[in-house]
Amino acid sequence: MIGMAGIISGAMRAQMTAAVFAVELTGHFDALPATLAASVGAYAVSVLVMRRSILTEKIARRGRHILQEYTVDPLEFLQARDVMTPDPTCLPGSMPVADAVAHFARPGAHRSYPVIDSDGRLQGVASRSDALQWQIDGSPAGASLAEVLSDASQPFGWATSPIGEIADQMIETGIGRIPVVDPDTARVVGILTRHDLLRARYTQTTAESQRSR
Repeated sequence: MIGMAGIISGAMRAQMTAAVFAVELTGHFDALPATLAASVGAYAVSVLVMRRSILTEKIARRGRHILQEYTVDPLEFLQARDVMTPDPTCLPGSMPVADAVAHFARPGAHRSYPVIDSDGRLQGVASRSDALQWQIDGSPAGASLAEVLSDASQPFGWATSPIGEIADQMIETGIGRIPVVDPDTARVVGILTRHDLLRARYTQTTAESQRSR
């Protein structure tokens, strides 16, 4: 029984499961300490000697070498408020188009900015390409951003949305800066960029790859 627990633990790398399974299957609960010791020892030998467990060996033979256990994709369990850039610079909807064009012409300006009303609610997003188009078309004199922008197709994410959903929006729309809106107040509380998504994934993978045995 103890040998069976050790084999299961070493092959599947699940020492607690192997020990409890063997004891429950046979009813010899008095042998639990010895079963645990065998399971932990077999697990240690398996980790130090073998590159992977039997659970991933078949996948490895197909050319996908997995050197660590499976983990949850950080894009699936992290929320937008966890990785967003809080309190982003926003442009008021009452800003004249001419002033917005001059703003994008300044050194260090971002490619796009959320446009908000007097209550901080999202009205749209003004981008550098919009500013160029306004210059080409000749925007109406005295027109404001709220008058020339349309929020009909503007993607946004809630602060509680999984960042995987916002990443899908970036792929579908080609927009790399998504405003994040508070679900209670409908105010813009942050902005999520491709860099924020990559940073979240990098942090997770770094934590996994740098763990000591």
